[in-house]
Amino acid sequence: MVQVIVNNINSVFKYKDKIFTFLILGIVSLSFLYIFFLHSIISNVVEREKMVKENRISSTSVSELEAKYFVIKNSINIELAFSKGFKNSEVTSYISRKSVTAMANTNGI
Repeated sequence: MVQVIVNNINSVFKYKDKIFTFLILGIVSLSFLYIFFLHSIISNVVEREKMVKENRISSTSVSELEAKYFVIKNSINIELAFSKGFKNSEVTSYISRKSVTAMANTNGI
């Protein structure tokens, strides 16, 4: 029993340098991956904040344009139309809402 344990320990010491190199390479590669993912997360958060700020600015601009639109829309009336040269129409014609469809008799075809 003791001889088996001694053989196992000797085989571990035999590959000690390879195991150590493998562990060091694993730690270094995981460290680089950690730094890469951390950088990716930080840049995504910064980009998201920039987009939120741009969205807020655009929303404010749209609100201002809507306010101007409503002011201009409410200032349009019949007196303004007449001052710009519009006149009342003497002939009034309407378009019917009835749909015009062609139907064929069952005997006709």
